[in-house]
Amino acid sequence: MPSLTRRRALAGGLAWAAGIAATRAVEAAQQRGLDQFLMPAPPCKDDKLTPAIAPDPPFRSDAPARTSLLEPGVGGPRVRLSGFVLGLTCGRIKGARVDFWHAAAAGASARAGARLRGRKTPDAEGRYRLETVRPGPTPGRARRLSARIEPPGKPALVTELFFPDDPGAARDKLFKPALAMRPVPGAPAGTYAFDFVFD
Repeated sequence: MPSLTRRRALAGGLAWAAGIAATRAVEAAQQRGLDQFLMPAPPCKDDKLTPAIAPDPPFRSDAPARTSLLEPGVGGPRVRLSGFVLGLTCGRIKGARVDFWHAAAAGASARAGARLRGRKTPDAEGRYRLETVRPGPTPGRARRLSARIEPPGKPALVTELFFPDDPGAARDKLFKPALAMRPVPGAPAGTYAFDFVFD
């Protein structure tokens, strides 16, 4: 009888471990599923430099390290953004610090705390990812994501990214077409790409 109990316990433990492994495999597959929508970055980019914009609210350096800004109490349609930090002549830039922050879905921007703020170092390919919610417009401004990118040994770029389907962009005096995120063909709604280009 004790032997049978041990077998059951072992079988239960193996089933639990298998369940954990399966869950992790699903999560990894979901990430790979998103990765399939990423545009490959060329070794050198024949493009214009990313324009700078002074964001509002301004940058604060104490953002937590994370790629997802989703948390309890933060509602709104999901937004997934990914891309590369690139140089015109040096290709993919590794080791940059990438910060994002933005207003909530209702349009209010947090002036303190870590809500809807985060930083990340891109991977070995110079690729970054962000998961958040669609921000609301603020007075006189379009919906946007504020960003600061600081490559090693280079001055930081501070700018804002705009949603290509936002009618408020036409009324925003700071809107620049070069800062509109690109919808990713074939990807779920709310999936965008944008490459930050340095000289």
